[in-house]
Amino acid sequence: MRPISNHRALLITALFGLAAHFCAGQTQAQQKTVSIFIVRHAEVDASQPTIPLSPVGRQRAELLAPTVDGVTFTHLLATHTTRARQMLEAIAAKQGLQIVQLPAPGSVFDGELVTDQTSRRASIEPVAAALLNLPPGSVALAALNSENIYAILNRLGVPLPEPGETCVAGVMCVPCLDNKCFPPEFDRMWHVVLEPGRATPLTFVELRYGVGWQASER
Repeated sequence: MRPISNHRALLITALFGLAAHFCAGQTQAQQKTVSIFIVRHAEVDASQPTIPLSPVGRQRAELLAPTVDGVTFTHLLATHTTRARQMLEAIAAKQGLQIVQLPAPGSVFDGELVTDQTSRRASIEPVAAALLNLPPGSVALAALNSENIYAILNRLGVPLPEPGETCVAGVMCVPCLDNKCFPPEFDRMWHVVLEPGRATPLTFVELRYGVGWQASER
């Protein structure tokens, strides 16, 4: 896969237009694949116990909805955190879909009640399993956290770099399995296409949405 330049990163709208075309007119081969979009939650208000999206984060979430406008999703998934769920609420309302949070808030996971204070790592296995078990033809959007995105991508077949090597833009690779190497920006997205029987994704693209966007004062 060729590296993605900064100029190409600005073409995310066009890329989502292609994704919309993918969803609207799938070929027989595409109907056997699973298309997954993964997004990090936006900026948060850490002063509140539930750590919800901040005013800037809510504006970024509002920006996400028109970014994926035209893509018809079949599944919306989020981690157990409030901030992840909030990223998808506008899209869920528009497309009439339920947001499935994993593990479910209020449920018992590893012997403890799931709350916003539950480790974000707790979502890795349940979210990855749910994505890997989506039926062919599914188009999913998952809102995740920096602590679990790379690990979940790895569970989907995106490999770590070989010893002594590093990930470079445009290459199918995750640099680590936690958030120690995660970029600080909140505008990162990934598109993964899975094909049954294939160990690595058919497609793996890292995207940035709203490049150059500035939050307004409210």
